[in-house]
Amino acid sequence: MIEHAYLIPLIPAAASFIILFGAKEDPHSPLPWIGIGAMAICLAMAASILWGFAAGTVALPYEQNWTWFSFATTIGGSSFVYPMSAGVLIDPPAALVLFAVTLVSLMVQVYSISYMHDDKRYKRYFAFVSFFTAAMLGLVVSSNLLVTFMCWELMGVTSYLLIGFWFERTGPNEAQKKAFMTTKLADSGLYLALLLIYVKVGSFQMTQIYQFFNHGYMPAAAATVCGLGVLFGAMGKSAQFPLFIWLPDAMEGPTPGSALIHAATMVAAGILVVSKLFFVFLAAPVAMEAAAWIGLATAFLAASMALVSYDIKRVLAFSTVSQLGFMMCALGCGGYTAGLFHLTTHAFFKALLFLGAGSVIHSVHTNDMRLMGGLSKKMPITFVTMLIAVYAINGLPFGAGYYSKDMILAAVWNHSHAIFWILLVAALMTAFYMTRLFALTFLGDDRDHEKFHHAHESPALITVPLIVLGFLSAFSGAGLAHHGFIDKVLPAPTIAVQPGAAPSASAMSEAPSAETRPVPAVGTPTPSASRIDSESSVVAREKSGEKREEAELPSWLSLTVIALVIAVTLLSAAMYTGPKFAAAEWLRSTFAPAVTVLDNRWYLDAAFLALVALCDQVAALAFWIDDKVVDRVFVDGWGLLMRLFAELSNFLDISLVDAVVDGFGGLSKDVVGEGLRSLVVDGQVQEYLMYAAIAFALSATLILTR
Repeated sequence: MIEHAYLIPLIPAAASFIILFGAKEDPHSPLPWIGIGAMAICLAMAASILWGFAAGTVALPYEQNWTWFSFATTIGGSSFVYPMSAGVLIDPPAALVLFAVTLVSLMVQVYSISYMHDDKRYKRYFAFVSFFTAAMLGLVVSSNLLVTFMCWELMGVTSYLLIGFWFERTGPNEAQKKAFMTTKLADSGLYLALLLIYVKVGSFQMTQIYQFFNHGYMPAAAATVCGLGVLFGAMGKSAQFPLFIWLPDAMEGPTPGSALIHAATMVAAGILVVSKLFFVFLAAPVAMEAAAWIGLATAFLAASMALVSYDIKRVLAFSTVSQLGFMMCALGCGGYTAGLFHLTTHAFFKALLFLGAGSVIHSVHTNDMRLMGGLSKKMPITFVTMLIAVYAINGLPFGAGYYSKDMILAAVWNHSHAIFWILLVAALMTAFYMTRLFALTFLGDDRDHEKFHHAHESPALITVPLIVLGFLSAFSGAGLAHHGFIDKVLPAPTIAVQPGAAPSASAMSEAPSAETRPVPAVGTPTPSASRIDSESSVVAREKSGEKREEAELPSWLSLTVIALVIAVTLLSAAMYTGPKFAAAEWLRSTFAPAVTVLDNRWYLDAAFLALVALCDQVAALAFWIDDKVVDRVFVDGWGLLMRLFAELSNFLDISLVDAVVDGFGGLSKDVVGEGLRSLVVDGQVQEYLMYAAIAFALSATLILTR
């Protein structure tokens, strides 16, 4: 099965074109089932790869490459033809992410059959979702960074189409432009980083790039620039501070599309690329530390904004931003396994939260949690599954999020205690606002009798995906952590030569040159970065005599964290279950200035708008300078000066030069000419000969007497 892994992104891509062009638009078109069938096939393939790896019947990593195109180049004075390869690289992290992406996408598409059934662009929506998933799957399996970047950009375009799916409305229209422009700004950093990598390495192949970094051939300064460029790209796609402003507005699109964007595709892409190029960050400590602090700021600021929002989808959007900050902070602190573990569990419970919110909105036709309440009586399946998701994201014991968040906090604790305490506050805020969301929606009494009266449980096409995701949200964390399987599937990468250390003589002799760099044969399993990471890690530890110890929180601190999360959860439930929310309203009025700041998103949107306005003013000033100074003074002024010189030249030419010429002409004509004519006017030839003889004699005398 793994030899056909290249079909995993191609199948949904083909399905998207069939859905889009196979028939006319119809709210009852059967074509979306083609996309669902395609995704079911991809899920079966991904599950077989992951299960085979767990059972020991599939050897990972597996790499399969084909020659994409060839081009002539010159390196070191030697000219040769370089074959550009493209293919698939399936390592254990890719296998796990493939399973998560295909499963979540399948659940979203099944859910969407019911949720989108009356939409006038029903078929187009499913074409976009299939292509969106195909782009993400291509990014996961690609062995070539150039192809990875192409899939990265295809995701950006498709997210633009999904966020602005209802483009006739002002909100989605503005949100899609905001998302596109923000992410494109960040993409420039990733693009420049990839170009620099190619200039230094001479290849886009992941395994060859890793070898280059692993042996210490990349200069420290270049590695730092590459790391910061990759980080800047991830800051856009994975909504990190300060470029997270687009994601809270991305929920303007269809709710199941938002679930896919927020859970398993676009926002996960930035974290995934950072993890795939983690060896770059190992060689660039400055970039890694920057990732830690940027992730920390993202987690804290987004969690604080979720505390005061009443829009159920916007709270979940802020939650996504905050959880992405947890992942980035973990990666920046060296917690590779923890970051990707949380990426996986988050995909399940965040998809469940968005789809559960969609089920509620589908029933009560509002996003405002102040108009909900008591829905546990009307929507029992949605209630139970949302309870599981909230339990998981809060990090309560034995939920999926408990295991991954605990691993993140342990990695951060071992890196920096200061970062740990701030991140712990963000985790406690998560427990508070998610419990608040759950209590305002499902607990207490109804606060809008008409909406409550019409509320009902969603149909099976909506509730079955909720149940499947609920099961995974409850047990995926424990299952992956069982017997250390997560450490096997997500081994922490290392590099053999640390930044600034000189590569060994043996490593130098083994360095592949551009002329002799091999291209893997088609269908040949080859070592990937993950395998080399593990091998070099073992060698490095054996040489240094170090013993690997699992990073864990001290027992007293772990129990303290659990107690605090439980206490905050119970406090939030008590504050927002009652009919009047007196304590919550008192806090809101007491800290009104802080609430205003949070309602305005720390004024980050205003800051960016002010920056745009400043740029507009700078552009207007530049235009004024160009028009009034450059054009009027230098261009027009120089032209006027040249015209004045031309007029003066013309005047002098006419008045002086022409007058002198005419004067000499008149003198020749009127004086000399007349005098000469008077001498020969009588026609005597002998006189002409005498004059000629005199002239000849004078000339000869002058010549001979010199």
